[in-house]
Amino acid sequence: MSVSFDRVSDIYDATRGLPLHISEQVTQCILDLVLATSETQFFEPGIGTGRIALPIVQRGYAYAGVDISEKMMMELRHKLQGTSHRLSLFHADATSLPFADHSFDVAIAVHILHLIPNWQQALAEIRRVLKPTGVFLYTHGSDRHAKPDQIDVDQYQSVGRQWRSILADYGFEPSDYGASESKVLGVLQAQGAKLETVIAAQWRIEKTVGELLDRYQQRMYSSCWQIPDKVFSKAIVDLTAWCQRYYGSLDIDLSHKNQFKIVVVKDWAFD
Repeated sequence: MSVSFDRVSDIYDATRGLPLHISEQVTQCILDLVLATSETQFFEPGIGTGRIALPIVQRGYAYAGVDISEKMMMELRHKLQGTSHRLSLFHADATSLPFADHSFDVAIAVHILHLIPNWQQALAEIRRVLKPTGVFLYTHGSDRHAKPDQIDVDQYQSVGRQWRSILADYGFEPSDYGASESKVLGVLQAQGAKLETVIAAQWRIEKTVGELLDRYQQRMYSSCWQIPDKVFSKAIVDLTAWCQRYYGSLDIDLSHKNQFKIVVVKDWAFD
């Protein structure tokens, strides 16, 4: 079963939403990449609260989305209450889509394949429901590896590395739910797809050590959900102490450059 975000549906937008101007850039980039018209049919597995879908829907496009989290989709429904739109929502798993073959012109998968154990099946389903001339837009995760900010990135990622080390000391190794980006791209290439990478937007994420630590303490990251409570309660105390020693202050700035990277996949859908 894919990972459900029910437990964070009420805080998802506040913790993972895109800044408004970045959202607008990403939306326009998507529409330009697929040469969208009033007839274009969009589809998104793992639509969630509509972080990607909502601005496209608000521009009048037809959009279908599925999610295993009813609570996440309820947040999206609330945003559109009282408005006219062409959005259809379905409670379903990405590995078994409730659509006929060749239903959509565009499929958009943002930050979900790493959360699906049977990600190969999810990818096959996306391929199945795309029209032969359809375009698949794939985003694995935020790119925090821009060279100009490498020192900032290393400082930011030090917390994550230490967290994994602490968990290992308690005998717990977090398991990967689904695919890495390289595995997904490898499958797409093996299937003959043409790939193009586009940077839709760049911005700076402002965050202190204390703010990052708070996200761990509140279990905002899906990787924290699988940790047993007894292990988590001890490990988070150790991580807090380590942050105070390593950085000297929880007010240290860990701001860094971020990118919204889209892999444009063409010539991939079944004939």
